[in-house]
Amino acid sequence: MADVDITLIVIVTNTLVVLATFVATLYRIKIERDQIRTLKRNMQSKQCLESLRKYVKAERTSISCMNEQELKSFLDYLEKLGEE
Repeated sequence: MADVDITLIVIVTNTLVVLATFVATLYRIKIERDQIRTLKRNMQSKQCLESLRKYVKAERTSISCMNEQELKSFLDYLEKLGEE
């Protein structure tokens, strides 16, 4: 009788350990997916910022010659750039 109780305890404990490991693995996969998604967004943001810098450098005189209305609409465009 005692052997059956110990065997049952061992089986239940091992099952719980395997289940906990499985849940931890799923959570780790979720965290890694989020990290990859964030890394991709950071890369896209960096590329967008580099493009914007090149554009501003190349068009600096045109931007500085804009009238107030054109400049305002350009700044509004920049504010909304990258929003999803």
